[in-house]
Amino acid sequence: MLCLLLTLNVHGSWSAQNSQFATGENLIPGTPITNEQVEAGLRKNREALRNSPPFQAHDAPTHFRLAEILSQQGDPNGAIEEYQAAIQLNPELAEAFRGLGAVHIDTHEWKKAKEALQKSVELNPRDHQTWYWLGRSYIAQGHFQRAQEALETATRVSPHEAETFSDLGLTYMAQGQSLEAEMALKNAIDLQPDFAEAHHRLEQVRTAHGNSEELIQSTQDMLHILFRRE
Repeated sequence: MLCLLLTLNVHGSWSAQNSQFATGENLIPGTPITNEQVEAGLRKNREALRNSPPFQAHDAPTHFRLAEILSQQGDPNGAIEEYQAAIQLNPELAEAFRGLGAVHIDTHEWKKAKEALQKSVELNPRDHQTWYWLGRSYIAQGHFQRAQEALETATRVSPHEAETFSDLGLTYMAQGQSLEAEMALKNAIDLQPDFAEAHHRLEQVRTAHGNSEELIQSTQDMLHILFRRE
């Protein structure tokens, strides 16, 4: 979702030819662009959107729609501001808490993500997507039992999501539960036969040959790569 800034956080700079948001009229293609320049460009873009006719209303639905757009554009700061504005106007808007939690996941702010997503499922416990993201936030924090419970709930709410079963399998792997992991991953593959990630995880489970310690260690190595800041 927020590939723009997550990529920037690793490399520290972009080239001028690669950024659609950087400010400055005299940027030379190939020259580095700083974090500050990208944020300035994002800020300019979000203010232009806020001042445009579709977003003049000061109500929760309008702020929510703008937050969704800014999130898709890779502007986490703007998206957070707009989700929070929507929540302030309508504290019962579960979708805004869900979106806020998803942005915090993208920026690796796991605790904030968990808090927003927990509030979202309190308001709407039948939202599969919120349970899924809550499970992801728990996985990132190493709370695998809680992640398992959240993802199991997600599969009950919507039993046809391959990605949910794959991540459920991941929680079992992290706990050294080979049989449960294999079952969840097979469910993912049944739903989406070309799901490469699920196939890779299933192969990892089988390679461990029922050795819980080996499976836990290999899963930890994978999680380190999966959730490191990029």
